[in-house]
Amino acid sequence: MTQTAADPSATDSAKKFKRDALVAIEKQWQKEWEERAVFETDMPEDTDLSVEELHKQYPKWMGTFPFPYMNGTLHLGHAFSVSKIEFAAGWERLKGKRTLFPFGFHVTGMPIKAAADKIAREIEMFGPDFAVPEEETSELGDKVAEMSVDDSPDAAAQNFRGKKTKAVAKFGKHKYQFQVMQAQGMSNAEIAKFFDAKHWLEHYPPIAISDLKALGCKIDWR
Repeated sequence: MTQTAADPSATDSAKKFKRDALVAIEKQWQKEWEERAVFETDMPEDTDLSVEELHKQYPKWMGTFPFPYMNGTLHLGHAFSVSKIEFAAGWERLKGKRTLFPFGFHVTGMPIKAAADKIAREIEMFGPDFAVPEEETSELGDKVAEMSVDDSPDAAAQNFRGKKTKAVAKFGKHKYQFQVMQAQGMSNAEIAKFFDAKHWLEHYPPIAISDLKALGCKIDWR
């Protein structure tokens, strides 16, 4: 009796069908939650009760998250941390408590202004198309190559290798601010707008809100 090998493309299609079906259900309910404002929590309107009676009749729970700094998009570390309070908020709701999960963004301080100033300087240096001279690109490549992993077996070299590997991970090929933003998939025309510090505040918070909504977070966005 011969066995016919399974068609890989058919298996892949089946997996995508299940995934897409689950995503569709997820989006359907997230849309309904937002339309019904189910995560918006107000104070009880029963003014005849004492504070103690209010707490007993309307048990409550509130959790907060350290406001993320808006000099970029949210990353996996944010998702890991927010998942903890997200789980707690859902659990307290299941227990019948009026839960409040507020959220905001940190948009003050010097890092955004410093990054905006870098973009402004780089526009002056290379123009709005950020055309880096070829000799400077080659020099940057040489610096990265100098920090490559050393195969030396002795312990001292191994320790030094670890430090250099971290330097490579941090430095990479991104010497300039515009290169960091190009790595995020931005066009040069979009990057040029970031010379204005206010543009950072208009660009990144809506992306963060969209990402958190896609995660299904039970946040009161008012």
